[in-house]
Amino acid sequence: MIENSNFNPCPKPPMSPFRFLVFLVVAPWTTWAAEPVQDMQYLRQLGNTWLEQQATLAWPGVRARAQTGAVDERLRLAACRDLQFSLPASAHLGNSGSLNVQCAAPLRWSLYLGFQLRLSGPAWIARRYLPARTILGSADLEARNINYERPPTDYLSGAHLAVGARSNRPISAGQPVLAEWLSRPPAVNAGQRVRIVVRGAGFSVNQEGSALGAAAAGEAVRVKIHSGRIMQGIAQDDGSVLVRP
Repeated sequence: MIENSNFNPCPKPPMSPFRFLVFLVVAPWTTWAAEPVQDMQYLRQLGNTWLEQQATLAWPGVRARAQTGAVDERLRLAACRDLQFSLPASAHLGNSGSLNVQCAAPLRWSLYLGFQLRLSGPAWIARRYLPARTILGSADLEARNINYERPPTDYLSGAHLAVGARSNRPISAGQPVLAEWLSRPPAVNAGQRVRIVVRGAGFSVNQEGSALGAAAAGEAVRVKIHSGRIMQGIAQDDGSVLVRP
């Protein structure tokens, strides 16, 4: 008789890592099977609404339409009484991304949904081809509603932000004009003698001073008057500085 300590009359096949992983994932689903199951279509609708609300809060006046991605039909999660939505840490709201969905009760679970976010609103469009270094006038622009391909703050919110500005690059006819493509020559330069207009309720006082920095029309600039006092005002197109007490 031969003895073999390694002999096993009923050998068991080794459990593969894949089978073990599947068990770990499926086990919670089977545990929740007796509970009401989360309506994934309803969850996606809530996610769409949350994204659209966040967009309109971030960019007032912008129209937003969100579309979250489909959820695997095999995924059966316990119905949630307290759904919470958020963007991943360090993520910013944009045209696409991931939405974090968390359930706090009655059972805790979380998942991520991919989403697409379409943003639309007003923009100022070039009426004609504008070569680089063109000084823009009101006749060069027209207002139009467009679908945003960039963050809404990249687009001009009013024609006054472009009129009198110089294009830094060629702009095609029909193309939205972006703020970063424009620059304004300074209306006030550092050290320049300027007229300071102090205007309040029912009064206006003019005096002279010197600018402590350069500023384009509409930008803030500090000025020093003869007494040595330093004031801050807004540079005007005519080179003066408007100060409101």
